Amino acid sequence: MTFFSLRRAAVQARRANGCVNPGTYSFARRACISAAPLIFASALMFLGCDVRFPEADSKLHELAVKQAPEKSSSNLREDLDRAIQLALDGRLLSSTRNAAWQIMHGVLCFGSQLPLETPDRGVVSATQFALSGGSFEGWELSLGDHLPTVGKHGIKARLEPGSFIGQGHVDQWIAIFAMANMPIETPVTVAGNSLTLAEWARQAQRDVCSNPLREYSWTLITLTSYFPNEPSWQTADGQTWTWERMVEQEVTYDLTLSPCGGTHRLMGLVLAIQAHQRLGLPISPTWNRAQEIVEQSVSTIRSMQNSDGSLSSHYLVRPGASSDLGATLGSTGHLLEVLSAKLSAEELSQPWVERAAARVCEIILVTSSVDVDCGALYHAVRGLKLYREKRFGSPLPAVSN
Repeated sequence: MTFFSLRRAAVQARRANGCVNPGTYSFARRACISAAPLIFASALMFLGCDVRFPEADSKLHELAVKQAPEKSSSNLREDLDRAIQLALDGRLLSSTRNAAWQIMHGVLCFGSQLPLETPDRGVVSATQFALSGGSFEGWELSLGDHLPTVGKHGIKARLEPGSFIGQGHVDQWIAIFAMANMPIETPVTVAGNSLTLAEWARQAQRDVCSNPLREYSWTLITLTSYFPNEPSWQTADGQTWTWERMVEQEVTYDLTLSPCGGTHRLMGLVLAIQAHQRLGLPISPTWNRAQEIVEQSVSTIRSMQNSDGSLSSHYLVRPGASSDLGATLGSTGHLLEVLSAKLSAEELSQPWVERAAARVCEIILVTSSVDVDCGALYHAVRGLKLYREKRFGSPLPAVSN
């Protein structure tokens, strides 16, 4: 029996016992579409990562008030494993009920291990389904430019900023595959053409010169991950672009006014700095400024930590705590993800970071029976995974599809 056959049986058994809570991971398309009423439209277009649902909000507030958990006395490693496994096993995404925005956030966390319920193939790997021609709302790939160096077409994904259905940021999808450690040779079928993630990443590299939003954080993540030895290249218009040129633009933005509290921008800077350092490239004022921003952000995150271990609900803006566990999960989870990517294993063992990780675990465990925003949840769990892997090794056993 395959991994996904076993998972299908386990999910069916839990459904029979009333234990499965699809929650926001499985909210219907209509819920996704109705999540941006007019009064919130401008905020949603800007933030890109925090859709709230009134019914779920009231449940989360009730949990925060009535069931705020005490500090666990169990081993942190066990808490991490339990929270990560619960996020993987406790909810099941569906190709007919979920949009690409939710599904790809799950991929961010679990890559090819993420199960997806489909009408014709049963429960299968979400990435295998998506990349082999599977269809779900917001998932729109098309052939890109002819790439002379490889003799194939590139791949493009439709950009839908603020929709919370499709790709909300330039190069977000291919960056998610990179962050999920999906191999660059992973097959991708587009319009009957057999391609790979390599062609998709090459298209992203080629299109840097025509970024419509002048937003380079996801592109930095993609290119430093998939082409770690290529700090410079030629774009479609014949210009020479570099990691540094993108970083130079990114450091001009105000993190406190950036999507998701600036955490995605920080992640791009962290990975770019690490890639730059691995190659031993020369230091410049641009790289010094990027390093300064990252270090100052870590200091700010630490200085505004709440007494329960959570990180500021206002991200980098000012100190703050929220009685809404969903909001706390969103802010603490996003910030922990950055910390886990940036800090060393020794730095992650500091008590203040341990307390933040423990708080995220507690929230995931206590909200397992209610709806939680998928963006908040999956970024938080990815933060836990990165933390677990750096400090203790891989959190989940290897799975063969």
